[in-house]
Amino acid sequence: MVISFHPEFDGDLFLWDRAVWDRRLPELLERAKGVILPQTVERELYLLCRRCAPAVFPNYDSRFKGEGKIGDTLLFWELGAPHPATWIFPRVETMVGEHPEMGLKVELPPFPLVVKARHGGEGRWTWLIRDAGELRAAMTRLEEREWQGGGRGFVVQEYIPGADRDLRVTVIGEKIFSYWRVNPGSFHHNLARNGVVEREADPDLQARGRELVRRFCRQSGINLAGFDLIFPPGADEPLFLEINYTFGRGGLGGGEVFRALLREAVADWLAALPVAAVS
Repeated sequence: MVISFHPEFDGDLFLWDRAVWDRRLPELLERAKGVILPQTVERELYLLCRRCAPAVFPNYDSRFKGEGKIGDTLLFWELGAPHPATWIFPRVETMVGEHPEMGLKVELPPFPLVVKARHGGEGRWTWLIRDAGELRAAMTRLEEREWQGGGRGFVVQEYIPGADRDLRVTVIGEKIFSYWRVNPGSFHHNLARNGVVEREADPDLQARGRELVRRFCRQSGINLAGFDLIFPPGADEPLFLEINYTFGRGGLGGGEVFRALLREAVADWLAALPVAAVS
């Protein structure tokens, strides 16, 4: 039996991921041979499915081992992935030195630098910080977010100057796609921030980016995500910036194209399950 929580797939049994859970849910999952989940799955449901069922798509083990930009950084460290120098701050008080008795001296890279909140897509909660005043303003916003329950923690990242584009590499099952996001003169390259898609430029560099992501996914098990890479000016090898487990579909050709690719990926995943798993 295949159980689906994803509205795009019926499975042998469809369950709504936002429905009430009771003690029968773990029993159902234990009888399943595979589970299909939406990209918006909550951590608790994912972990329950992983604990009870032998196979789950997508593989979000890395996502829920450490979430957001902090989790990305921890994974880059763990797997030795190339990325700009990054520092993790558990809370704003770590940066502003509210507890001098702890003897902590924060040493930051020189300005400009990049600050990223733990969570925030489409360039939201990510800033290019040019001076101490902008850093204080960013800390004020992050502290307000902490008090409002929006999540704690952020990263400070080395700024890579001179890059007017980044490379989005999208993994959907066993297939990998890439395109440039270009926005000259802007720190943000997101399509939601007026970035534009360039598919054909520098195919050799795109191929290197795809190969780097392919190796990373073999190590991590990730099979559905969008990776942002950057090539420092003059460099032939890319650096990872971040991982997006929910991502825009515009650069892939739109929602219908994405859904077709996802259906194909799930079909391939089901076909690769042991024969007994699809009975």
